[in-house]
Amino acid sequence: MSNIVVALIGLLGVLGALNLLFTVAVARRLRAHGELLIRLPAAAPGGHPPPGGFPPVMRGAGERLGAFSSTTVDGAPIDEGFLAGTTTLVAAFSMGCKACEERLPEFIRFAEDFPGGRQRVLALVVGSDGVADKVALLEPVATTVVEAAHGGPVCMSLGVTAYPALGIIEPGGVVRASGSLLQDVAVALEKV
Repeated sequence: MSNIVVALIGLLGVLGALNLLFTVAVARRLRAHGELLIRLPAAAPGGHPPPGGFPPVMRGAGERLGAFSSTTVDGAPIDEGFLAGTTTLVAAFSMGCKACEERLPEFIRFAEDFPGGRQRVLALVVGSDGVADKVALLEPVATTVVEAAHGGPVCMSLGVTAYPALGIIEPGGVVRASGSLLQDVAVALEKV
């Protein structure tokens, strides 16, 4: 009888160790999936991804931006003429967007070194609560526009469907590259 008890205890110990290894493997896998999900752009209200793919975050390469008229946080008027003349870096961030919060510092560092400085960088912040903090971070490196809700004039011109949306705009308002990651647009600058 004692041999059976010892065997059962040994079997339970082996099963416990296997269960622990399985749990650790599942936790690692879930963490990896979570990191992948964080990198996905946050969908704009009413936006649905196309079947089998990620949604475009804004107008794609070769597309022309629409006309717009708005006011910067400095009170200066701004329109599509801002995009004339030379290459412009654009970005759209939404309040409450976790991916936006994570990518904002990287965007700011990139914008600091962008040729032409603040006059060649356009940042759009969409939302109303807590906008001042984001604007304070963006203003030193970008001409900044705030729109209270998705669908404002700058948002529509850029064709924003998800956040964050980043793009390189050629003179005349033609998109050279766009995406939700800085790498999506930085690669386009290296090819010039």
